[in-house]
This record gives sequence, C-alpha cells and structure tokens, in this order.
Amino acid sequence: MKDFELAAERIVKYYLRVSPKERFFIVTDRSSGFPFQLSKACYKFSKDHGAVSKIMKQRRISYGPADRKIVNLFKGMRRNDCLFLCLDCHLGNLYDDIGRSFRTFLRSRGVRFATMVGLRSLRNENAFLNALSLDTDGIRERGRVMKQVLDGGKTLEVSGKSGTNIKCSIEGRKTWLNLGEFFKPGQGGNVPSGYLVMYPVEGSVEGRVVIDIDIKIEADTVPVKEPVEFELDKGEIVGIHGDKALVERIYNDLNNFSLINARRGFDSRAIFRICEIGFGLLPGKPIGLNLLDKSLANVCKVSNGNSWGKGGRNRCRGHRSHLFWLKNVKVDGKLIKLK
Repeated sequence: MKDFELAAERIVKYYLRVSPKERFFIVTDRSSGFPFQLSKACYKFSKDHGAVSKIMKQRRISYGPADRKIVNLFKGMRRNDCLFLCLDCHLGNLYDDIGRSFRTFLRSRGVRFATMVGLRSLRNENAFLNALSLDTDGIRERGRVMKQVLDGGKTLEVSGKSGTNIKCSIEGRKTWLNLGEFFKPGQGGNVPSGYLVMYPVEGSVEGRVVIDIDIKIEADTVPVKEPVEFELDKGEIVGIHGDKALVERIYNDLNNFSLINARRGFDSRAIFRICEIGFGLLPGKPIGLNLLDKSLANVCKVSNGNSWGKGGRNRCRGHRSHLFWLKNVKVDGKLIKLK
C-alpha cells in the first residue's frame, strides 16, 4: 500500500470505524496536493468497504463565512453519519447559520467526525502520515493517568524551557483527552490524536508564555526563530514581545478577530483570552505544522480565543494555538511526571 492508502485505512477503520452502508462525507478545499490526495484515498477505501461515501470541495477560506453547500451538508447530517474534514485552510464561520460551533452542532446531531484543518503549512508529508499510524498502549495509559490528575486538581502551574511561567485555576474543569476513539455518535476530534487539553477558569491565568516552537497566525503555522513572549494579566494577553515583524502579524490577526467579534455582538477582547492549555503524548520531533506538533511529548500548547462548546466559557470568533517546550507541570503544587 502507498502511504496515503495506509493513512486512509487508519482514518476510516481505526479513528471513525465507518461501517458498511453508513454515510461518510469528506470535505476538502483543493483539487490537488496533500488534502485532496488523502481525501481521495479515504473516499476510495470507504467505498471499497461498503460505505455510502461522498467528497465535497469548498473554496479555500482563511476568514469569513462557510461555503453555502457545506452549511447545507451539515444541516442535513443525522445520527451515525461520519465526517472527515481535510482542509488547507479553515472551514469558515457557521455561527450565523447554526448558532454554535460546528463541533457542538455535530455532537448534538450524533455525527462522528475527524478533522485536519490548517494543512497549508505542511512540508513533511511522510512524518505527518507516519504519525497517523502510531498506536501504543503506553500513550493511551499515560494520557488517562494525566487526565485523572488534572480532573481532580484545583491549580495548574506550567513552566517552559525558554522562560514560560503560568499559573491558573482548573477547579471544576474537565480535561479533553484525544486518543482518536471516535466510535460513538457525537464523538470526534483532531487527527493525529494523542494529546490532552485543559480549559482553565476564565480570568485566572497569570504569568508569561514564551513561545519557542511555533505560532498559529491565520491558517499558517509559523516556526519561531527567536522566542516570542505573551505577557498575561487576569487571563488575557496584554503584551506581545519579540521579533517586530512577527509581533505585528500576530496583532493584525488578533485585531481582525476583535473587529469580527465586536460586529457580531461578542466581547472584542475575547480573542485575547487564554482558553486552553494542552499537553502532547506522541513521540517525534516538530515538523512546523501546529496540528501535529501540539501532540508531541514535552510540547505544551497555549491557546487564546474560543472555548465555548469545548469545556470553557469564552465565547469568541477565532481560536489560535501556540507551542513551547515544556519544563515542568505541577497540579496543586505536586510535580507531574511527563513521560
């Protein structure tokens, strides 16, 4: 089998467990290149194994509303349908049509889904495809143990190798553990799987985040040559320091979302709020793609923007994730083993 065929088997058979006669929808945004090749392989594998499969292509979207035909597709989906999103850029905004995030909407419909969004920055296709096939008992067990510790904690402290030091409240919040087990109606998440995400209490995150791996700007993963610092106060980014050109790009991206939020009746500062802290579990090295790099062991993800419908309460248009090398993690003052 070729790599695309192996990856397609993994997505269809392992992550989603698409059964014969089930409806399986694939949404992509290019007619060539990696997203389309993988989408086409998933379509062929699922059809060959009896699924009722369909590929739909949308325009490439960085900002703005979702494609009309994709909105109509979502509205017509029903319990036990399966969906695979494989996009260079983004899905587009669905709030005006469905009144909530697409994940919340799909879960309410009982749709199983797997997502790969923001592949425009992908350069190392082989490493990405290989990550799809990782499946070890050790990864799963380590993830479940760490989830149990986080779910029972009240305070979380994280330090990074380049100077990150943050502390926040996690009391009453539950951790999202993505092990790629999207077998029941309403289950879904990003692939490759293998990471945990905690949603800190809004307004509680204090300290500074020093990004030394990569930053997400629009649909691009931007590797950092020199660390970029986010200064935090009461859960919000109040200052960004580092390379002048890169800082300007980050502010332009966030300010654009501030305007979008204000026009739509959301808090314009919502995009500056820290909404997620995540921890990777997979072996490997960063490849310059946020979607995979955030799942790697000893990597921490800090995100700002929307957490509504996920596990937090920050309602926002827009979500950005940034990565740094971990040093230590403490829950209620106790050091947590990362490996």
